[in-house]
Amino acid sequence: MTALATLAAALLIASPLVAIDVPQNPEEFRTEVAKGARGAKMETHMVDRPFEEVYQAVEARSTPCLDITVKRSANVGYWERSSSDYTPTLRRLGRDRAEFTLQVAHNPRGVGATPPPGGLYLMVADLKRVGASRTEVVLYSPTIGAFKRIPASFVQWAEGSGTDCPKLR
Repeated sequence: MTALATLAAALLIASPLVAIDVPQNPEEFRTEVAKGARGAKMETHMVDRPFEEVYQAVEARSTPCLDITVKRSANVGYWERSSSDYTPTLRRLGRDRAEFTLQVAHNPRGVGATPPPGGLYLMVADLKRVGASRTEVVLYSPTIGAFKRIPASFVQWAEGSGTDCPKLR
């Protein structure tokens, strides 16, 4: 399977009987999504803001909005507790480029392929300066479940038009 399997595992709907190839780094995730993985898409946005402003906006919103732990409990004949730890990472790849990744680690971890350090990749974004006041944002992101709200918030942050945090489960 491809990035869809990663998203399915992240949504806790993957069957333990299915073999799952889990992307182990951002490049593998990009490749799977770009090849047309179901449940994910690649899209390009041109933002009419300087690269530095886009970088600073993403940096300012990603930690408070996405660096969170979601805890759950349910009575399924006994009390079951689980959590999802989300980890955003924004790093510069030079003066004109940056990479954003969002990973999630589920606790307890489901049966199946071993996720990479930091958890399953949910989203990767490439930021690139394309002019004095323009920045290209390429998103590799989910289109299913609650995760589909993350890319819209990310683009709003890049455009400087939104500060809302997506609701994560």
